[in-house]
Amino acid sequence: MKGFYFSSTLMWDADAETLMRTAAENGFDGIEMWAQHAETKKLDLETIHRLKKELGLNIVVHAKSWDLNYAALNDAVRRASVEEIKSSVDLAVELGADEVTVHPPRYTLKEDETARDRAYESIREFYGYAKERGVDISMEIMEHIPKEMATTPDGMFGIVRDLRGKLTYTIDLAHSLTEEEFFENIRIMGRVSKVHLTNKKGTKLHTPIPDGDFDFEEIYPRLLAYGFPMVIEGYEEGDRYEALTENIQYIQTLKEKRNEEIKRTFNNSGYPGTYRLQFQQ
Repeated sequence: MKGFYFSSTLMWDADAETLMRTAAENGFDGIEMWAQHAETKKLDLETIHRLKKELGLNIVVHAKSWDLNYAALNDAVRRASVEEIKSSVDLAVELGADEVTVHPPRYTLKEDETARDRAYESIREFYGYAKERGVDISMEIMEHIPKEMATTPDGMFGIVRDLRGKLTYTIDLAHSLTEEEFFENIRIMGRVSKVHLTNKKGTKLHTPIPDGDFDFEEIYPRLLAYGFPMVIEGYEEGDRYEALTENIQYIQTLKEKRNEEIKRTFNNSGYPGTYRLQFQQ
């Protein structure tokens, strides 16, 4: 699973050691640790940090987002939301992660410039806090639903403003209406640090990668060319981890199929082959 991470929320009820060892045993590069998950389930942070080093895994942190709105009309809600994102930055420092994924805020009543101003001031505050601690902020473009403030590159640029070139960005496949929109968002945003991968069925978002409207077999080779991390997203309770298992099996099959295609192309090229190729993609 080289090049892949998975969201900790796919193993919502797992303990820290099971979570980390599952990533290592399946060849993942790392985990996106949701800060709300770590707090709610009281995951052992010392174990995560120790196994990160021991197993050679990377970690990025997903900031708290549920229940929050840092562009809220209510100033107490806005302030609390900013502080919760700062606490997510603190978690990143504690775990040795160098990036925090942040969702944009939402409109309280209507789309207006005043709400976008509040969003910008909040982003500027937690960006400065993160910068002082050596942590990057990666802003995520959201799905097309009412009151979401940044569902397009223009929407994102409208709230990050002069911070545009200082932030990085996360593009989520399931938040895009079409494959073309997904890749266009990657192109326009430019400073993409990673992509989130799930599928969607109509308006139902975040289904397993092989189960939905997008043909990931067509998307996968194009993503490989970019070289940035691909994070499998989702949420599952219990100890069966069916969604994660389904995604792992599907991606492994895709990789094997791609390797065979590369070998077949090479063998048919007529090149005598004086060196050994490594098929690791």
